[in-house]
Amino acid sequence: MKNEDVDSLYSQLIDESKHAAHGYWKIDDFKEWGKKALKLIDEMYGVRSTYYTTFLRTHHEGVVIGSSDVRFGTHVSLCVSILKSAYKEYA
Repeated sequence: MKNEDVDSLYSQLIDESKHAAHGYWKIDDFKEWGKKALKLIDEMYGVRSTYYTTFLRTHHEGVVIGSSDVRFGTHVSLCVSILKSAYKEYA
């Protein structure tokens, strides 16, 4: 993946995550967002990286507990933070 593609996908993912801060993220939307984020992290670092495994575990826990749980927002925030950290280190 070219750097421009990485930048574009990262920007798209961050834009999509902005509505989550207000608690309006449906679980299916979160699942799809997570799939795209994992694809990006895989492109940047591979599936054996700490970023990939940490994001995968945190995202999965968020999906399992569901958006009605008060802890869901924490999982969303952690996923966004992991993605941001991975991108900053890559760039």
